[in-house]
Amino acid sequence: MNDTPVQVSRRIEFFWRHRRLVLAIVMVGAVLSALSATNIKTHVILSDLFPQDHPYLALHKRFSQVFGGGGTSLVIALRARQGDIFNLPMLGKIRDLTREIELWDEIYRVQTVSIASNATKVVKTKARGEIAFEALMFPDIPENEAEIQLLRKNIFSNPAYDGTLVSRDGSAALVLTEMRETVSYERIFHKLQDVVRRYSDENTSVHIVGFPMLMGWIYSHKPQLYQVFAISVLLMAALLYLSFRNLVGMVVPAAMSAICTAFGLGFIAWTGINFSPLQFVLAFLVVSRMLSNAVQITHRYIEEYRASSSKETAAKRTMQAMSIPNAAAVATDVAGFLVLGIADIRLMKQVAILMSFWMLTILIEGTVVPLLCSLLSLKTRQPSGGQRRDRSTWLVRLSRFSMTVGRYPITIVALAIAAYGFWQVSKLKVGDPTPGSPILWERHPYNQDQVFFNQNFRASSETFSLYFDGAPESVYDPAVLMTFELFSQHMAQSLPDIYMSSSSLANLMKMLNCTFHEGDPVWYEVPRDREKLTGMMALLRSSAGMAGLQRYVDPEQSRAQITLFFADHTSDNLKRIRDAAYAFFQNHPLKTETGEFRLAGGRIGMEIALNEEMKKTHLLLDSLVLAAIFCMCALSFRSLVAGAMLSLPLVLSNLIAFGYMAYAGIGLTTATLPCSAVGVGVGVDFAIYLYSRAREEYPNTRDYTETILKAVRTAGLGIFLTALTLILPILSWYPLSALKFQAQMGLLLAILLFSNMVMAFTIHPLLLSWIRPRFLRSQEASRISVAETLAREN
Repeated sequence: MNDTPVQVSRRIEFFWRHRRLVLAIVMVGAVLSALSATNIKTHVILSDLFPQDHPYLALHKRFSQVFGGGGTSLVIALRARQGDIFNLPMLGKIRDLTREIELWDEIYRVQTVSIASNATKVVKTKARGEIAFEALMFPDIPENEAEIQLLRKNIFSNPAYDGTLVSRDGSAALVLTEMRETVSYERIFHKLQDVVRRYSDENTSVHIVGFPMLMGWIYSHKPQLYQVFAISVLLMAALLYLSFRNLVGMVVPAAMSAICTAFGLGFIAWTGINFSPLQFVLAFLVVSRMLSNAVQITHRYIEEYRASSSKETAAKRTMQAMSIPNAAAVATDVAGFLVLGIADIRLMKQVAILMSFWMLTILIEGTVVPLLCSLLSLKTRQPSGGQRRDRSTWLVRLSRFSMTVGRYPITIVALAIAAYGFWQVSKLKVGDPTPGSPILWERHPYNQDQVFFNQNFRASSETFSLYFDGAPESVYDPAVLMTFELFSQHMAQSLPDIYMSSSSLANLMKMLNCTFHEGDPVWYEVPRDREKLTGMMALLRSSAGMAGLQRYVDPEQSRAQITLFFADHTSDNLKRIRDAAYAFFQNHPLKTETGEFRLAGGRIGMEIALNEEMKKTHLLLDSLVLAAIFCMCALSFRSLVAGAMLSLPLVLSNLIAFGYMAYAGIGLTTATLPCSAVGVGVGVDFAIYLYSRAREEYPNTRDYTETILKAVRTAGLGIFLTALTLILPILSWYPLSALKFQAQMGLLLAILLFSNMVMAFTIHPLLLSWIRPRFLRSQEASRISVAETLAREN
């Protein structure tokens, strides 16, 4: 950017003289990169999605070794289409499914539970007053109607199972399990789909929710995702044909995009960094940006060629004219991605590294595009003046209107949009604003299954864990059990609309206490007498055995957990759960004589940690994106005023983006935040092209108004075509995509890019005419063209 005209001219001359060698090197590099792209890993890795340095995630690492991760819970329901589950065929299916899942390598067996598992106990009285814990329905199912009715009684008389393992109306039963964090979601999805096929029939339906199933659904939509991208590419090709109507305009931008894409994919493979499917939308944005930049450069080459009828002159002039806007645009795009690395989330750091390099490959377009254009034939016929005006007159009129009679209405409209944006931004949620998965449409089977579970059960995949960590055998301290029970009661009273149930040692103690009082449900509670509780704990340890307790305590009996089930993990409810949990310990001690309680684990604990990190990061990230754009633009144009003029209007586009997100119910997540932040950086490129052309034209006109209008007349059409090739293909995602996330991000990015394009022809001409910045005319005195420099040297 700081090279002298002589240096620039020599570099351009070198590239032209050795153009075949330059293109050969680029093509060989692209081919080698494309070949290595087959080694790219495309997995969803759970640990990459959360801030691993957060205290909740540190707790998750420690206790997941004992109780499972909590973040990979899976809930499977077998539902009788007619009647209930209390018949031999349905009970046999529940037993068979439980046995099958317990044998999977991908699960934590101790966390697998159903009415057919050995860990599901019932308290029974025997001869001579003996009390024992026995399996509810293990190893075999009932053999006759009397045993079936006894099973029904044991389930519905026990609050720990009624509505939790069996639905309230008895029509469905659950199998709950926990997947290992290293599981392949694609492989486990095929297993689960096989379960659905084998266990579904005219009498039975299967419903599955949980993070592994959600990720599996996303994997299953990859072919459709590629189809949507393919349709977008075809739209781009059609737009290129309609825009240029020549071979150069169609082939060169497409070829250049393919070359840069090959370099980007090759880099991803070379680094070995996982390329998550959640990043595919961003990747397509980068590819679209490559195409749009190539379109802008190609448009300038065609303009120069028709003015000179010389491929050499056109190529050299294009390389000279586009060097600064190309470098400035790439710098702002790369800066937008790089700042994502400040988030303490591995996925965001990976996005920062991979996408920054990928975007950096656009730098070569400033040289390679003109050289590629020179290889193809192009008609030298110059469009008539009337034809040229027909294609750009409306843009000139719009800009003229913005600088004259429309300056006040446009200012008022901009301020009104900003005010509305501020109002909507106040409603923007961090995290998921709606129940179910925001990645999928509401009508998707996964979200429909989520509704089914919430309507019929008091258990879900949305778990929240309170842990106890102490000395060996400290978990049998009555204070631990009483705290677990009181905590559950507090959460149920504080959050009656979303609390579902809890699971801990306290459940077994309540069953035992109820049995001691002849099955009277009034006594289904943890004994409050410490001595009595201690005696019952001893009985529990001796009769239940570790197989029945390992879901709740570790083998050393130094760690224990209580798991609470909630209806969803929406952002508002996560705050309520966190606040209610901490409110409990304002009145109860965190420590006992033998250990202490620790918050918070489970899927909800991980989501709370993520939301806290996102809330801390997103304002800083957006500010840094704008600051980075300001610095890059100021350096490119060597003017702080230019930096301010280019970056301040982005605040308006940011407000528009966040306003739309709030209006559409899109939360700030690790998937949406990069799109909204980077989309702003991509949008500023339109204004950079306009400013660069205006600075180039000023020495010829020496009049600000005429300079601005001439810049719009020449570069405006290229800006419009560039925006069109970006906006329309991305906009097509909304009606086509099976993923709600992709559709919404397509609409969001289209809104961002459209608003920046409109501002390039309204707000920016208005600012240029009002401020009349010196950086436009600062080049006049020192301006020496490439041709003049070469002539002087010769």
